[in-house]
Amino acid sequence: MEKDMRGLLDSFESETTVKHEKAVGAAVGRKKNGTRATALVSMTEDEKLRLTGKAQEHGLSLSAFFRLAADEYIRNHDW
Repeated sequence: MEKDMRGLLDSFESETTVKHEKAVGAAVGRKKNGTRATALVSMTEDEKLRLTGKAQEHGLSLSAFFRLAADEYIRNHDW
């Protein structure tokens, strides 16, 4: 039963993440069929837990949080 519940929750989380990523993409003007790329970000486990928590507090995935934070940093620091 626990395994079935975990699978169900994983499926729900995956579907929710996809829907959220689409909403974030629309909000920031990303093209609907834009290709996606992956970047590896190295950090300590504590940093990952802290940043994931902050992202989740605002309904974001960690990836969306990093993209928004980077864009905001660039805008606010004249890069």
